[in-house]
Amino acid sequence: MPAPQITKGQAFQDGGVALMARIVGNSAVNITQGSITSIALTVLDANTRDIEIAEAAIVVATAVFDALQTDDRWTVDSTGYNFRDDVPAASLADGNKTYRFEYAFTPASGAVFFVVFHVTTLATGAD
Repeated sequence: MPAPQITKGQAFQDGGVALMARIVGNSAVNITQGSITSIALTVLDANTRDIEIAEAAIVVATAVFDALQTDDRWTVDSTGYNFRDDVPAASLADGNKTYRFEYAFTPASGAVFFVVFHVTTLATGAD
């Protein structure tokens, strides 16, 4: 089972954000489209964790890349990312709130594993 991955970041209230990571699967190698059969997303209030905000199925072919990506959005290192989910602005409707995005990856073989992002929204005066 891969090590837990929790990434923290900030985004503006009512603004979209791209959640990206380099994910290593159960076989200790970077995941690819063929190694993942499904991805389920649950969005929670990170402070209470019991208030579900949304659930969605993520399209593997859209979110997982077979080759590591190194475009200008990725500023962590020069190696790149292999997972990206473009979160719409409607998912970050409240300012001064921390959202928990839990992605459950079902691999072609092995146990389900999770990747978690905490996104704290900065208020924009949109309320």
